[in-house]
Amino acid sequence: MGWQNKWGKNIISAKQAAAFVKSGDLVRLAVGKAPIPILRELEKRNGELRDVTVIQCFPGNPSVLWTDAEYRRSFNMVTDYVSDRNRSGIQSRIVDFLPIDYPQYPVQAEVGRTNTWDADVFFAAVSPPDEKGYCSFGNCLWYSKELAQRAKLFIAEVDPTLIRTYGDNYIHVSEIDYLVEETEPVLVSTPPPPLEQQGVISVIGEFAASLIRDGDTIQMGVGALSESLGLYLENRNDLGIHSEIMTVGHVELIKKGVVNGKYKSMHRGKAVAAMVVGAADLQFVNENPAIELYSVLYTNRITTIAAQYHQVAVNSCLAIDLTGQVSAESFGGPIMYSGVGGQMDFMIGALHSEGGRSIMLLQSTARQGQASRIVPQLEPGAVVTTPRTYVDYVVTEFGIANLQGKTQRQRAGALIELAHPDFRPELRQWARKLFGP
Repeated sequence: MGWQNKWGKNIISAKQAAAFVKSGDLVRLAVGKAPIPILRELEKRNGELRDVTVIQCFPGNPSVLWTDAEYRRSFNMVTDYVSDRNRSGIQSRIVDFLPIDYPQYPVQAEVGRTNTWDADVFFAAVSPPDEKGYCSFGNCLWYSKELAQRAKLFIAEVDPTLIRTYGDNYIHVSEIDYLVEETEPVLVSTPPPPLEQQGVISVIGEFAASLIRDGDTIQMGVGALSESLGLYLENRNDLGIHSEIMTVGHVELIKKGVVNGKYKSMHRGKAVAAMVVGAADLQFVNENPAIELYSVLYTNRITTIAAQYHQVAVNSCLAIDLTGQVSAESFGGPIMYSGVGGQMDFMIGALHSEGGRSIMLLQSTARQGQASRIVPQLEPGAVVTTPRTYVDYVVTEFGIANLQGKTQRQRAGALIELAHPDFRPELRQWARKLFGP
């Protein structure tokens, strides 16, 4: 007997699902993959609806709502983390950005604050119900379960390709108002970095790996730099994972037995994250008891991170100034490139963890070597993602510097040694001008 016979009394079409949205509504979409058939039906209502706010973190599939100004007649598009799908919309001011530290979201529901948390309608994808009626959010839990339980109306696309994981990554079909069988997968594509960058990235990964010790609990951000680090950890022992995102490198280290969580103080023996990237070996992750997904509101809570034994936070940035201020969200001014994410949470939490440390990775140059990522001062409007007080180790292809305990003048000197040689003379002049002597 198929699940439809037992649990399918509330099955509707994608068109019917989109019809539930009313003018003035707050609509939330699950992070990454939004239900594509529903979204297409919603697009068709442009001009009919008024003042509908749509919020999504890191859109994973294309939609004209993100890129075509014509759809502003009906939709106010908002993101709390920019992806390739809506970056052009951010640059053209079609899309607005919501600065948020994810564990703070529920605070908005208190009186006196603008509430972007409690949605009128929440659209997400789930797996088909199992024999007991439980659905999985697949490889990307993030904050979907909380959104689903708090929304006035939760409508889920049933995607039979979604995996199941352990942890808190499930919701009972009785908590879903309507199910939509129409589905369309998102194609995962992670292009490799340009050949000219691969050598530099490997050097940075090898430097960073030298700071990782047996028994550490690792968080790594996404991107080529973090993945490169994973390649140099295969000779470590008894590593653990507590991360916002489980990367390809994380999963490969679990498969090779490098990660077993033996020394974790919380979730011992388990690799924990809020999502697993789609490019990872999801069949290995599927129903693997060694891997657990929990809400990003929990994984990114500073107290959760600080409670881990030897938590190491590994992240990357777009620019860092001579005092250690990190900008990981915008480069060259105020236009958003990515988002707040969990970087600051993990940088702070790691330094409050017993034996913990944080590592910031960056290539020394940008724009094909025409610009230095180590700058005298961040450009006007550039977003400070992590304050200088919580920056610990910094790594470029030219080496490693630790900023803790150093004065502004000492920090400048250490960071200049990590800059590309072509930019060091100018940076030294700026350092003398800013900090003397």
